[in-house]
Amino acid sequence: MKVQELRQMLSGAERSLVEKAFVESYKQLKKYQKEEVDLLIRDILSGESEKSGAKKGKQSFEELETQIEMFLENAKAGNYYAPNRVIPKSQRPKWRFLVKGYIKELEKIAPDSEHYERAAELLRKIYLLLCEACNYYLFSTEDAFRSVGWQQDKLFHLLVSKTFGSGFSKENVAEMTVMACTGGLSREALYYGQQAALISELKTSDVKYMAMETAKKEIQERKEKLSGLGKYDHQRYYLEEEINNFCDLFLMISLSLAETESGVKFYFRNSIEPRKEIILYRALWVADIIGDDEVWKEIYKYGLSKKIKPRDELIRKYQEKINGKDEP
Repeated sequence: MKVQELRQMLSGAERSLVEKAFVESYKQLKKYQKEEVDLLIRDILSGESEKSGAKKGKQSFEELETQIEMFLENAKAGNYYAPNRVIPKSQRPKWRFLVKGYIKELEKIAPDSEHYERAAELLRKIYLLLCEACNYYLFSTEDAFRSVGWQQDKLFHLLVSKTFGSGFSKENVAEMTVMACTGGLSREALYYGQQAALISELKTSDVKYMAMETAKKEIQERKEKLSGLGKYDHQRYYLEEEINNFCDLFLMISLSLAETESGVKFYFRNSIEPRKEIILYRALWVADIIGDDEVWKEIYKYGLSKKIKPRDELIRKYQEKINGKDEP
């Protein structure tokens, strides 16, 4: 129902029934949703929301920038999570509302603004902080992106579009390429989401090739680091994962450029996985993301030419595609 309809229903209902409806509705919320609603309820019932609304006025970009930088400094110092004398205990859970507000204000700044590039940089810092908060406890949450009401790939897409709004420099493309394949992940996200968001903003073949060159460079650097590590060094896992992420992005861009053969060869040559069937499976997953059945079948046949035996799921899927009956 609409808010106005709800107001009308509440205005004519007995207090006991209103309380019962409120409590029963509250019970339907998930734990992470209750964390946000708890703060809102307390502020409304205490009158704090009215006070803060009255104080709120138009602020300059410089004031916003100072607030964000101060917030970032405190968050990295753990002042929104651990006991300290800088951020009062009652204010620590409100970090999510601060971030929501910061993103909203930064999103408003247009490309013709003199503050545009600084706004994009602040958004980048906020995004990176949320990524870090997915790996380490900076706030009392296990999923920082969900807590601020953003899907990670959607916020990354906003960041990419803001970054490229000031031009497709080598530095900008390289930075977004690295961020699409590294960093902390929300529990609800996969790197494929960030990679797809990046590719959607790479509007020309020139900038796509720039991203591919960055991916090749990052892969090579990590392979050199791997060569200096012991077999059971804990860093191997992270380096190998990042190499595979860059390989996924490289293949995704190759497919978008209709360079399937060269992209697949690079993918099989550089992916870190002893079982070739898993590399084939992942390559076909990338093809699914691109959404091209012909490319999918071409990659499948490439795997067969390399004597790779696909799992039953892939065999069945291939049969469905060649018979024109893709899965619903």
